[in-house]
Amino acid sequence: MIAFILVAVTLASVCVAVIAVPLLKPLPSKAATAPWTAVAATGVLAIGAAALYGTWSNWSWHKSPGIRSPEGMVEQLVHRLNDHPNDLTGWLMLGHSYVVLQEYPLAVRAYERADRVAGGRSADALLGEAEALTLIDDAQLTGQAGRLIERALAIAPTSPQALFFGAAAAMRRGELPLARTRFTKLLSLNPPQRIKTILEQEISGIDRQLAAAHPDPAPRAP
Repeated sequence: MIAFILVAVTLASVCVAVIAVPLLKPLPSKAATAPWTAVAATGVLAIGAAALYGTWSNWSWHKSPGIRSPEGMVEQLVHRLNDHPNDLTGWLMLGHSYVVLQEYPLAVRAYERADRVAGGRSADALLGEAEALTLIDDAQLTGQAGRLIERALAIAPTSPQALFFGAAAAMRRGELPLARTRFTKLLSLNPPQRIKTILEQEISGIDRQLAAAHPDPAPRAP
């Protein structure tokens, strides 16, 4: 169980990097960076990871007390999937585990398999693949990873994770109105107060950028 908790904590940190690192880089168009979005990633993903692992996994980690490392857990999970190749939850967990181990191409393959098992209807598989692709190359957030996020949003339009990743991808593309819409929708889902405050600040920041880009015309002299 201790090893599993360490994996979850590490995963949360990695997920933060997925969004924080790209968003803190200026775009070629010299658009403003989004430091508040990076902070939001820290809060939303750290809290979300804890909740996710508490409710998502039905894998009985405590049955194998001799396993003390993420590598050992991955090995046992691979053996389990060999016997149960249509275990969607197992493939999703394997993808997460490979991300923790920084085996990003293997994570992509695991999430692709999860996507096939789910018949293209798993937002978690799509988001996980997008995460792994972005960790390989953060430019993917405006490419294949961005397209996977859009697919996830089409499947789960009210998913907090999909909305957050979708908003972050929109900001990366410079699509501030779309990012604002998604942050606002995420805010309407009544997140914890700490996250609510951060989202409100992010929306206000977008509003300032939009206002600066489209200032009101000066009033005409009478």
